[in-house]
Amino acid sequence: MIFKFLFFLATLIILSLQLLTYKWLINSYQNQILDYMAAIQIVQNWIDSETDTSGTYFQPCLNCGYELAIKKDPLYCLKSDLYKIFHPQIVLEDSYVFRDYGGNDLARIIIRNQMFDVSPNLTQSGPIQQDEYFNLDIRASVIYPYAKTYLRTHILGKEAGCLFQKYMHIPGQEELALKSLQSLNLRSYLIQLSQVNASRECINEATFQKKSYRMWEQDECQQFFSIINSLEYQNTLYLEGLQFIYKTNKHLGRGVLLVDKENEQLIRKQYNNGTFCGKNNQNVIIQEYIKNPYLFKGHKMEFRSYFQIASTNPPILFGYKKALIKQCALKFNLTDFSKEAHVCNTAITKSLKEDIKQQNNEYYIDWNLEELQDLLLQDRLIISKNWLNEYLMPQIQLKLFHLFNSVQNKLFKDSRVGEFFGVDFILDQNLQLWIFECNRNPNFLVVTEGRKEKFNQLIPDMIYLQLEMVRNRFIRIQQFLKQKLIPSIRQKFLQEQEELLKHEFLINYQDSFKNQSQLNIDNQAIDITPILNFSTCFQEFEQIKKLQMKNN
Repeated sequence: MIFKFLFFLATLIILSLQLLTYKWLINSYQNQILDYMAAIQIVQNWIDSETDTSGTYFQPCLNCGYELAIKKDPLYCLKSDLYKIFHPQIVLEDSYVFRDYGGNDLARIIIRNQMFDVSPNLTQSGPIQQDEYFNLDIRASVIYPYAKTYLRTHILGKEAGCLFQKYMHIPGQEELALKSLQSLNLRSYLIQLSQVNASRECINEATFQKKSYRMWEQDECQQFFSIINSLEYQNTLYLEGLQFIYKTNKHLGRGVLLVDKENEQLIRKQYNNGTFCGKNNQNVIIQEYIKNPYLFKGHKMEFRSYFQIASTNPPILFGYKKALIKQCALKFNLTDFSKEAHVCNTAITKSLKEDIKQQNNEYYIDWNLEELQDLLLQDRLIISKNWLNEYLMPQIQLKLFHLFNSVQNKLFKDSRVGEFFGVDFILDQNLQLWIFECNRNPNFLVVTEGRKEKFNQLIPDMIYLQLEMVRNRFIRIQQFLKQKLIPSIRQKFLQEQEELLKHEFLINYQDSFKNQSQLNIDNQAIDITPILNFSTCFQEFEQIKKLQMKNN
């Protein structure tokens, strides 16, 4: 009887201790949640105090595309960040990605096959009804929508753009992608270099486009009309052929017209023979045509180099070794004003191929840049078998660097954003590189098996790079919260230490790969930021920095 009583008493004591332990653990866990919740709100306030979201790129816009069908939850970021703090494997080991495009979108297919699609039932390519909006999974680490309006319709840091996420559209990316803005930015950039007495070599290196006439500006519009009104121009057009191209902000080849006699008359009508210069505000550029492109079997060629702004805080830029080489559908001839002979866009080539019911793939080239080098060696335009690595790749990187540098101050500076571009280059017979256009949301049209193979490597690399950015930032911030900020909150030292803690946090908040996990991508991605050290503009950049610091 005594034994049973003692056994009952011991069991009761053990259960009581377990209950107290569970209660302590629950209280401790609740306290941890409250501590981290307070810490996340504090660091978010620090970020907000350093972030300017008053610009137009954060305002609703009627002509900026459809609204992403994600419900607006003011606590979304707090829930997402807290969940990841207590479930770090979500960030560090898994790959949760959001994509809105469906159907045959290759990026979506790759995400579903190789990563985790957080919204597998959503496909959106236009506006949908409000009752069809959905709650975005709090586990999402990379937000990679086709729609570019997310931060125009959702509040940054609360409803979108959380601490441990990357949104793959940079507010301000229009400055790169729209031909009119790109042209203005290049002009301002070259003026800025001239103001610090840049060398001729530096100006040539930084110039990535032919001379352009911005037709909404009265002076430049009138300059263009003075040229086409001259007898010299009319004779040159008749004897040599195409001299100018007309560009708008449309892509897929739709924004380009060849300035032949017929289109010249349209331009004269549009600007009333120049009397509407300064009154017609359409974003039209008329640009000198590259009349000596390198030809393959008589066809003009372009190549698309892929370029990623992995972060703007600080600028981290990646290029890719694999390029997409395109040839125009028709043979090059300055006196042939067919768009298919001068614009090597895949959509135009594909349309012509379908129109004439061409079954083989002779219009598409599945080369790498190494094969372009072989062709140039064969044509004796180069003599070095290492020309690709010694000349072309550095030149591509320099042009991409200058493209970025010309707009850097107009891009939203923040660790939570990045962007992927396809930049179309033309190589002329003098082996000089020119940028034809810069495409945001580049299409991955699988018209051949070779292209499919390239894209199947390129797309995962691009997404994994952004995932690594999030992972590295997560590690740094998690350690800072645990080791610095939360102890300061608990010991009630926050007020007196806040400025120092804020400064340390903002350093940890910056994107970096230093002393962190290795990139989970192959060697196709190249960090092009160090190319600055080989630029002929290096000294000029240092002078510009000093001037900017002085002005600030």
